[in-house]
Amino acid sequence: MADIASLKQKVTTLVDNVKYYWKEPPKGRYMSFKEIGSYAFGGIGAYLIVSMSYICMLATTNVFITGTIGITPTDMYILYVIATVASIPLTGLRATIVDNTRNKAGKYRPYILMMGIPSAVLFIAMVWFPYDKLSLLVGTNVLFAGKTADYLAKCFVLLLFNVILQFVYMFFYDAYENLIHVLSPNSQERADVASIKSIVYSLGPSVVNLIMPIVAENVFHTNQTDIRVYRLVFPILGILGSALLVIVYANTKEKIIQAKTHVIQIKFTDAFKAVAKNKYFWIISLASWIGFLELAYSNILAWLYNYGGACSGNVYGIIVTLNGNSALWGMIMAPFFIRKYGKKNVQIVTNLLNIVFILAMILFTGKITSATIWMVLLCLYCNGIVGAFAHILNPAIQADIRDYQQYRTGERIDGMFAAVATIGSVITLITSSVIPTLQEKLGMNVETARRVVNDSALMARKLPGTTETIGQMLQKQAANGQDIFNASNALYDVDGVLIPLLRVLIIVAAVGATLNVIPFFFYDFTEKKQKAVVRVLKVRALFEDYANDALSDKGLVEAVDLVNNAREMATATPKQVSKEDYKNLKGKEKKAAKKAYREAIEYNEEIEISQFVCAELDKFNSENVMRQVDLYQKVYDAGLNGIINMDVNAVKAELAAAKALPKDTKQHKEIRKVEIELAKKKLASHKNYLKHFGSVNEFKEPEMSVLEGFFNVEDKCDDRLEELNKELHEAKKAKDKGEIAKIKADMNKYANERKEARKASKAEMDKHAMFNRAADAYITSRKLLEQKENFKHLDEIAAQYDEAKARAEAEEKAKELENERKRKELEAELAKRKAARRKK
Repeated sequence: MADIASLKQKVTTLVDNVKYYWKEPPKGRYMSFKEIGSYAFGGIGAYLIVSMSYICMLATTNVFITGTIGITPTDMYILYVIATVASIPLTGLRATIVDNTRNKAGKYRPYILMMGIPSAVLFIAMVWFPYDKLSLLVGTNVLFAGKTADYLAKCFVLLLFNVILQFVYMFFYDAYENLIHVLSPNSQERADVASIKSIVYSLGPSVVNLIMPIVAENVFHTNQTDIRVYRLVFPILGILGSALLVIVYANTKEKIIQAKTHVIQIKFTDAFKAVAKNKYFWIISLASWIGFLELAYSNILAWLYNYGGACSGNVYGIIVTLNGNSALWGMIMAPFFIRKYGKKNVQIVTNLLNIVFILAMILFTGKITSATIWMVLLCLYCNGIVGAFAHILNPAIQADIRDYQQYRTGERIDGMFAAVATIGSVITLITSSVIPTLQEKLGMNVETARRVVNDSALMARKLPGTTETIGQMLQKQAANGQDIFNASNALYDVDGVLIPLLRVLIIVAAVGATLNVIPFFFYDFTEKKQKAVVRVLKVRALFEDYANDALSDKGLVEAVDLVNNAREMATATPKQVSKEDYKNLKGKEKKAAKKAYREAIEYNEEIEISQFVCAELDKFNSENVMRQVDLYQKVYDAGLNGIINMDVNAVKAELAAAKALPKDTKQHKEIRKVEIELAKKKLASHKNYLKHFGSVNEFKEPEMSVLEGFFNVEDKCDDRLEELNKELHEAKKAKDKGEIAKIKADMNKYANERKEARKASKAEMDKHAMFNRAADAYITSRKLLEQKENFKHLDEIAAQYDEAKARAEAEEKAKELENERKRKELEAELAKRKAARRKK
């Protein structure tokens, strides 16, 4: 009863909060429930547009472009490559436009309508375009490779549609997804709203997946290959989606200016070098690059329905809706399994289960019966559950490898990973050709399609839920301008083409899943290692913050406790652990013994982590690091002149000598690696000095204060322009023409000042970037020597512990009291609003 009463109280409180904070947010929050609801509910419209845009995007597994528009798999791959290459400069253009957006509506809100509605217009135009009439313009002569002029014209039109659609669609998609970052400066509030939004907007794709086959069966008595289905559904859902976007635009407000990331420019080559030796990055990347075949099975449900006649359109709508639901359970379960078994183990097991569930489909595709599509759905549903673990695993692993990179290099270089990951785009372009090539080789081609469509026996078949034969359906499609001899129609030959192709693609997908899992067996950055690395980073931050006089009381207490605990635990004796201690026990005794077993494992893990931390604290006493300090000291003492006047031949000799050093032990390998890297850095620094400075430019470290000055000017202009926008709004309401003109002149003035500041900051950032490349050996040496000096201050820091702890506890107590005061104030405000409402 107590639980029911508690639940009732929570529901009542929620209803009250929604009611009383519908238009005005509670204190400490920035978004009213109306704004949250508008962002989430309008997201259904956003994802209606996302779903239909995606259907029209060129991709090697796109069933709409192959099955309805009539482009062969190989030709679609060629178009995909061209579109991808064309999108690269357009991506840069899009980034430039967004970065320079200054609009009273905000940074992102304008593009929700400005690019969302054009996206809808484009995909509607794409399905309504009269492709069959192109022959009247260009004729039907064969031009080359057996392709007719009207077919090539159709390919060109599709390519043009896609290039434009990708440009405006990505604008729109980024605007909606990034809007949450500027709706509230409260990170917890943003997280809460993002969670609500994700649940609500998922209705968009579900609606598209459900409606399409139902319309096909009940309106046109056909399947989803008929372009009439798209011509009816897309305009209706496109208009609905656009209308819902207006709700987002009209009822949300950007409350903060998006923080500028003032980053010194990094060249791609610098980025590549920085992460090239991070083996974990390459393991994760390799897994995705060699596992490309895993998607070979992605069209199996659509093909079974459209060509195999495995179910009716109404049933298919239910099937794809159920299949889409599978990811929810995987994402719910993933955190629990990761916590218990670790990321590597969960990654490997889920990938192995992927192989099992993919291969299981081959058991049910030997012959199409009424149960076939349901058994395939079962396999895909299970695969979707384990596959969804990746939504949680991948971001977590990516964060871990960045921690490792920071530990190895001393710098947090998240952006560089994205830069180097562009290699994947090139690899994807190459590997994406495999699946369409396989499809054509196995019968999904124009020649086979002609044979199938002209086969009266095959065309006499009726698909479930339809009243006409396949031949009659195709005649109507031809009357609507569709090419009925497109490669996908070869799949109507179920026994001769569809089933053999599906079974091969299932095996190919299983091979892809197998290749995908192999690299993860070499991933050894365990949770224990990650914890140890994070603690080391905290220790480094302790000394660096102390040296920069930026160490907080709380940070000091936490770090000193960490160091003291590490010193104590590093010399502790590990506990003996064995599952035999509880295997033969029962009941409470077994439960207690298992708990003791887990605690012993955690205790032993703490010992290993502490030893890792102590090794970091004592590293400057080790022979290898002492040798490294001596080498770096020489580079530092030589200063920038050492780079200017470098004897290149002598450094090349140093590199050769370093490579000749012994590598028979771990210690020898480490010092050899240090000497090789330093020699390479020295040569690269001199090369960049000659390239960027030489005898023309002064080789001097730029002052950061100059760059910060330009940033400050830009920020002040942004603040003033925001104020002027508000003043302009008020002046327009008052219809004060003189004031409007004055404000517009001021806005123009500050906009020009900001433009000049940005131009100057860009030039100054280029100076910093050039210097950092040319002085890399010197800067790296300086960092190590500064770290060595900082590590000497542990006793000084520890001496401040008691006073810092007292201040930190007092500050924490003050925060608790302030939070309690705010809570009571909030309750009083809610009670006051309730009372006022009752009086009405």
